[in-house]
Amino acid sequence: MKSLPLWLLIIFGLLPNILLPAQEVVGVSEPVHLVDLAFPESGIISQISVKEGEKVKKDQVLASLDNRVLDTQLRIARIRAASSAKIQSSQSEWEMRSRRLKQLEALASRGSANEDELAKARSDAATAEAELQLASEEKEQHKIEAMQIEAQIGQRTLRSPIDGVVTRVFREQAENVSPSDPVVLSLAQLDTLEIVMHVDPAQAALLHQGQSLQVTSVQDGAKGDATVTFISPVTDSASGTTRVRLTLPNAEDHHRSGVKYRVQLGQGVAAAER
Repeated sequence: MKSLPLWLLIIFGLLPNILLPAQEVVGVSEPVHLVDLAFPESGIISQISVKEGEKVKKDQVLASLDNRVLDTQLRIARIRAASSAKIQSSQSEWEMRSRRLKQLEALASRGSANEDELAKARSDAATAEAELQLASEEKEQHKIEAMQIEAQIGQRTLRSPIDGVVTRVFREQAENVSPSDPVVLSLAQLDTLEIVMHVDPAQAALLHQGQSLQVTSVQDGAKGDATVTFISPVTDSASGTTRVRLTLPNAEDHHRSGVKYRVQLGQGVAAAER
């Protein structure tokens, strides 16, 4: 009997224990997050607190606009919000008018009060009550004004949305910026990198999410174990390849972004059988 070619034996599963040679492709490392920051309001930059290459923490202040006018407005709003003088004055006036009204109503019940005087007392008490309500509403309005100014100041302060590294500083202190201007700062999160590679659909079929693959930097030979996190469900019609994304832990800064990596896809049959 004439023996079948090796490739036919593999296709038909007649040799399940024969492993294909390990396959290697090249991918490029990228930051897991790359963020461009700009001010949503116009103003003059009063401070840039970081330099290129500096590590930053989430919510750390990076830059701010001149807030002197807003700071003054905020102090005034807070003073007004904290003041109870107008409420106390209105409260006293209302209590006095209410006592006067009760006195006249008591006299009226005995037929000893003038109707015009009683009507005026009722009007005065109602007016005093309205003034007290207005004073309370004004105090609440001042609190809201203070909160609005605080929010506006917050919008004029750039804070880091991530733990990362400042990769570029595009502006300088005292420069005037507007929402239509280019970014002020760029940040990258580098404690985890992504490696993006484009593989043959047959190679992609041997991969699965969560699979660990060994990667090696083409630049300096740094090695690591990356995890498959995404396999595109479509094949690019122009290149005939499938995009695959890996995550590579980088807490110790052993790996660089923007570097080519050789990725060992493993042995074909073994990968397919997992």
